[in-house]
Amino acid sequence: MTYESFKSSKIFKSLMIFSCTLFIVCFALTSKGTIALAKTLDSTNFEDYTLTLEERGDYKEKLVGSDFNLKFDEENKVAYFNENLLKECVNNLNCVNQKVLIKAQNARFEYENNKYVIVKEVQGNEVVKDYLYEKIVNAIKNGDKTLNLEEEGCYILPTLTSDSESMKSTLALLNKYASTKITYNFAGKTKYVDGSVIKDWISVDGNNNVTINESRVKGFVDYMAYIYSTELGKTIVVSGGSNGNNNSWSIDSAAETKALIDHIKYGEVLSKHPAYKQNASGSYFSNVGNTFVEVDITKQHIWYYKNGYLVTQGDIVTGNLSVSGCATPTGVYSLNFKQRDTKLIGQDYESPVSYWMPFIGNSIGLHDASWRWQFGGEIYKTNGSHGCVNLPYNVAQTIYDNISPGTKILVHY
Repeated sequence: MTYESFKSSKIFKSLMIFSCTLFIVCFALTSKGTIALAKTLDSTNFEDYTLTLEERGDYKEKLVGSDFNLKFDEENKVAYFNENLLKECVNNLNCVNQKVLIKAQNARFEYENNKYVIVKEVQGNEVVKDYLYEKIVNAIKNGDKTLNLEEEGCYILPTLTSDSESMKSTLALLNKYASTKITYNFAGKTKYVDGSVIKDWISVDGNNNVTINESRVKGFVDYMAYIYSTELGKTIVVSGGSNGNNNSWSIDSAAETKALIDHIKYGEVLSKHPAYKQNASGSYFSNVGNTFVEVDITKQHIWYYKNGYLVTQGDIVTGNLSVSGCATPTGVYSLNFKQRDTKLIGQDYESPVSYWMPFIGNSIGLHDASWRWQFGGEIYKTNGSHGCVNLPYNVAQTIYDNISPGTKILVHY
């Protein structure tokens, strides 16, 4: 059957059918059983029909009906076009065949001027070709003269925009990490860790999940341990709760890696010695001798040795890691004095104590904390002290009764 004979058949007048010559019938049947044009479309709409595509950047392109054989059958009131020709026209559009393709890019983070900032997303000019084709066909069916690609959602869009809540909350977290400032003390030398270093350890994935790369942190700690041991020799004399003898210590890479990651997560600002592990004989703080107090922040434990003998030990609570400026400072100090039944007064607290043993001025020291029911564990991370070392009453009493001003106090992670 030819197309002309098909047009005059009853089948054509009752059904919308695609012909074998690739002409597509574009409009549906009305209730009266005849082919109806969309809206107020008539044959005049198809004479010199042009569809203008409005694109990003104020660019415009035109699709001319004659280029894809758009025709109107006056007798049967049917519009049709050649699908292959239309697809060819669409494939040749500049918006589809971009000479300079700009892909959509999500908003992202950059570290500059000592903080993280949001770099605005890039909208790009890449279209979804199949979806654009559908929109063009619908526009032709409706007799539309313009098609705005932005309004019709024809462009590939970034999934993360600069004004999203996800970007804002992630920015706050990144800047909390970047605000960390750690000063490592090594035999009169210092090593600093701040945002300019930390930024190389942090990554953000496509869903704004922030990860601290543990292997990179460990690499830094390992390098620090290498420089420390080769340049400065063996380091610190502490007991570690063993026997109170003079033992040299070197950096415990695994422990310090974990501690440094925790410092970053809490955005801490502090000065410290790194975590140590026992090593061969030798010394840096060899003048500590065999009478000293050791405070291990990581283990939340204290030991007091006198003349090489363990006098007492117990769990403790050190400075609150979740509050900036409250972490207990690390280092080797001397007991300044000791005092009975006094009151510790700060900006927002007054705490009466029975045993007060300060080792940094009159502000940081060892003391009993009768208001606490528990010690040790991870209390210090969220409910720690203002910087002092909180002791159980009996531990504080025993240390107080046996310690003298000038005794060395070692505080470390």
